Amino acid sequence: MSIVQPDPITRRKLLKGAAGATTLAFSGTLGRSNFFYAEQPAARPNVIQQENALEGATDWQLTRVRVDRSDGCRSMAIEGYCSKQSVAAGEKLQIMVSTEPAEKFHIEIFRTGYYGGRGARRMSSLGPFEGKRQRMPCPTSGPCTSVAGNLRPS
Repeated sequence: MSIVQPDPITRRKLLKGAAGATTLAFSGTLGRSNFFYAEQPAARPNVIQQENALEGATDWQLTRVRVDRSDGCRSMAIEGYCSKQSVAAGEKLQIMVSTEPAEKFHIEIFRTGYYGGRGARRMSSLGPFEGKRQRMPCPTSGPCTSVAGNLRPS
């Protein structure tokens, strides 16, 4: 009959055991924490990201413009401007339009953004409005050819 002597506990074995116990304790805690976080509601997506994920429009840029002057800055058939270049939701925007000859017209409102690379999305289509001829001053030559006259809002 042989007697088995237990291995003496060395410092190395003690540290190894302590490290293993600590790892088990932390993994159990982390597992419970992950389970807890998985039950939390997901964060809401960014509003701008949601908007830009919507389908864009391909017809927002003017592509068939007939200019009546040789310098290419005017089309007397229909021209106009807005009271502001940008508005926040709920703000008032006035649109001044002159048509030659006087005839009905529609206005399309676009929001610029990414929209899958298309650049804008149609937000609204308004009209028809009764167009009328209004006199706009002729722009002078120079670095800026934009003109805002004294047109009445349409």
